Amino acid sequence: MNTLVKDVMTREVVSVTEDTPFKEVAYMLLRNHVGAVPVLDSAWQVRGVVSETDLLAKEADPTAVEESHPLAGRRRRVERRKAAGAVAADVMSAPPVVAFEHTTLEEAAQKMRRHRVQRLPVIDALSGRLIGIVSRSDILRVYTRPDEEIRRDIMEEVIAKEAAMDPHRFTVTVTDGNVMIAGKIERRSLIPLLMHAVRRVEGVVSADSNLTAEFDDTALASPPFYGLA
Repeated sequence: MNTLVKDVMTREVVSVTEDTPFKEVAYMLLRNHVGAVPVLDSAWQVRGVVSETDLLAKEADPTAVEESHPLAGRRRRVERRKAAGAVAADVMSAPPVVAFEHTTLEEAAQKMRRHRVQRLPVIDALSGRLIGIVSRSDILRVYTRPDEEIRRDIMEEVIAKEAAMDPHRFTVTVTDGNVMIAGKIERRSLIPLLMHAVRRVEGVVSADSNLTAEFDDTALASPPFYGLA
């Protein structure tokens, strides 16, 4: 089972426009209890995201605008712009990191970790317009899946379909998302492949096995060593 962003995203999104005043952006974050809002242009295209961190630049460095150093690096120039900003377009982080409706939760989580963001605006793949937002807490819902549901996915989707094995040859137990698989598999080299697939099932916290193999084909993986003459 691969849950998609469209299955967990929030569709009623609090957003601002590029010319929304700084104080109004701050008020909207506080009033709606959100940590960031997408910044839209007149066509509902996402131009950036304003977060609490972006707004804090002004309080953290209120006199940054007074600096005028021709050799200032890009990061410092961005900090100065945000500290001096008066509207959303001045303080937003851009370009935005986005997701699409059919982005998997695994892909969305990878984007969040890679770009160090806590949420992704979700845009329509054709029009580019904002249609939702997905947060870390939305993605973490997969860890609330019932153990029996996880077990069923492992038996039916991983063992029976993906690995094309007889699920009756295996005993799968799931406790609080922790998986243990026992049984006999045809070849020892298949064990790590099977466990890799199991660990990718949504909601799995950990996975171990007591699997045995009918044939140890790993012994044939490398040529024998005869030593030096």
